[in-house]
Amino acid sequence: MNDKYKYMMASSVAVWVLATSAFAASPIMPEKVSVMKVEADAIEQQNSVIITPSEQAYKPVDAADLLTSTAGANVNKNGPVTGIVQYRGMYGSRVNVQVDGLNVAPAGPNWMDPPLSHIAPSQLKNIKVIRGISPVSAGAESIGGTVQAQTVSLPYADDSETVTKGDISGGYESNNKAWTTDIQLGVGGQHNRLQLNGNVANGQDMKAGNGRDIVPTQYKRRNIGIEYGHLFSQGEGKLGYSNERVDLSGSPALPMDIIYVKGNAYTASYKSDPNRGGTQWLADIHYMNTNHKMDNYSLRQRPLMLGMMNTPMYRYAVSNAKDFAYKLHARLPMAGGRLTVGTDGWIVKHNADLYDPSNANFYLQNYNNVQRKRYSMFGEWDTALNANSKLRLGARYSRVDMNAGTVTATGFGGMLGTQINTLANNFNHRQLAQHDNLIDLTIQLTQRINDELNFTFGVARKQRAPSYQERYLWSPLESTAGLADTRTYVGNVNLNPETSYNMDAGFDWHGERAYFTPHVFFKRVNHYIQGRALSSGTAYNFRVAQGNMLRGNNFCTANPLAPFCVPLQFSNVKAEFYGGDAGFGVNMTEHVTLDGTMSYVLGKRLDINDNLYRMAPLNSTIALSYYGDKPWSVTTQGVFYAKQNKVSVSNSEKPTAAYSLFNLSGHYAFHRDSEISLGVNNILDRFYQAHLSGYNRVSANAAGQASAVPVGARMPGAGRNFFVQARTRF
Repeated sequence: MNDKYKYMMASSVAVWVLATSAFAASPIMPEKVSVMKVEADAIEQQNSVIITPSEQAYKPVDAADLLTSTAGANVNKNGPVTGIVQYRGMYGSRVNVQVDGLNVAPAGPNWMDPPLSHIAPSQLKNIKVIRGISPVSAGAESIGGTVQAQTVSLPYADDSETVTKGDISGGYESNNKAWTTDIQLGVGGQHNRLQLNGNVANGQDMKAGNGRDIVPTQYKRRNIGIEYGHLFSQGEGKLGYSNERVDLSGSPALPMDIIYVKGNAYTASYKSDPNRGGTQWLADIHYMNTNHKMDNYSLRQRPLMLGMMNTPMYRYAVSNAKDFAYKLHARLPMAGGRLTVGTDGWIVKHNADLYDPSNANFYLQNYNNVQRKRYSMFGEWDTALNANSKLRLGARYSRVDMNAGTVTATGFGGMLGTQINTLANNFNHRQLAQHDNLIDLTIQLTQRINDELNFTFGVARKQRAPSYQERYLWSPLESTAGLADTRTYVGNVNLNPETSYNMDAGFDWHGERAYFTPHVFFKRVNHYIQGRALSSGTAYNFRVAQGNMLRGNNFCTANPLAPFCVPLQFSNVKAEFYGGDAGFGVNMTEHVTLDGTMSYVLGKRLDINDNLYRMAPLNSTIALSYYGDKPWSVTTQGVFYAKQNKVSVSNSEKPTAAYSLFNLSGHYAFHRDSEISLGVNNILDRFYQAHLSGYNRVSANAAGQASAVPVGARMPGAGRNFFVQARTRF
């Protein structure tokens, strides 16, 4: 950590300590719009942080970006609308990300459409981050934590009269000339309601802190939906449909850009009234069918095969995901506490094919009829040991069945053709049907120390079966669920499930004027899935021959250890994660508040001396707000990231420098139902590279405009950005 960053971090902590000491005795907390709602009861509220987008002065286009000011949470970015949730160092399919209670399957094998990208921030009621140990009732395969997004449902009428309600919002951002328009309209009575949703968002290429365009980072998105709700005597039922379309959106840290993502989703749910006592029921179901196309020439300058007289290499891919998920939970009194039991499932089918538009003979089945079926059941008991102690015990069993169809490839000539056929034949003759039995066990204790202080302690055993990419990627490619490390990988059909032994301990202190919620954690992961370098075999030989063709001058033959030339194979290793995070805040006066977070995680491999890939460095956010007399407020925010030099040699990861950003926003309410927010992010227009961003793959856009970022350099963040966002409700 350099001296500048040490000073910033030390100053931040000093400000918090001094503010707490000076104002802890002040009489009463002012009424204000909360930036972050931190739940105090770890058992009842699952020790959660709840983010409410409607309360944020700035709403990003990518819903995942809302998590960046949450203790322990962060986002891996490969493009403007491709945010992959990270929590305490784990990301992707290791984090149990749910939308309206169910998992969502990305259609892209490189996660160009991760779960939260399927919903606009304006359509979110809230996002909940469960801190520490995820209870088994929160879902299966939660080895890396749980994030739950809930969409907005407009209310019913209070009396027998039919009412019309609506919410209209929009915004503009200067950095990439982006605009958004959102609308929600509803009509209903006491027992029935109908709701329409719509969102359109468009942005041009982003500018980095040096004012130059980063290409291609444009995006275009729209979605529409309809929801019907009915109040029964014992609860509420809902039926919904939504249609999503993303067009011509750049992802410069990946080998291709989004040409389209288009899909339909059908949902149904029922929730009994929790105030009626007795057994409470919760049921959800959805079906999604999403198609995805990507290519390397519509938005970017196509790469050249230097070993074939600078021949252009055109590639496009089409993929599809069919996603069916369900859950049924019941909660009932038992033995002085409450027992929650349930079953849920997630059945997904994937296909992905690779083509060359300039060569009709070229065809590669990336993933053919891949199926991943998960069936799960659980039981969870909450009870009070005494007036001050609460205990939660949980157990979950999951069965994961996976299979894949046989694959083929055509249009490869010479040695490459022979090698790719050998890889396909070897894959086709393996035992592709695989079955994993997973067991999760959790114990969580909350001890009330006094009216202001609770202590939380939890231990757990969590498991995750391999993803379909880790198991069935049969030829050296980069379709790796958004790893974006520029390395090629091959799968491993015989992978074991990951098994993590977790510990989380923390305090939750809420005084009259301040709060502090520090946690520490440790995870030991057996059979952690990580890429290991190949040094021989057909996959290695194929990559060497392919590398010679792409780079020319027998590059890989002359440089056999160059990362570009060495494929990695997904393998089971041992790993561990440890660190700590905290939320804190203080009401300094009747009108002035300070809120912030601090997070640190370190991931290590135990089989060799190496760090794990794409770990967020030590980071902190601090916001100082002034709240006027109800209608207005002003907030200044500092975002601080330390340098990250604990990088993965195995993944050829590059270190990043420390940086600090400063943002300013203001909010004004014209009256109760209309408001406007405006401000500027990255006030100083600093050039910075977030460690969780991928590496640039693009030399120029399709029109020949050169990128401001060298190929192989980490993608920079956005430069100065003025924004205005307005909303009205009726």
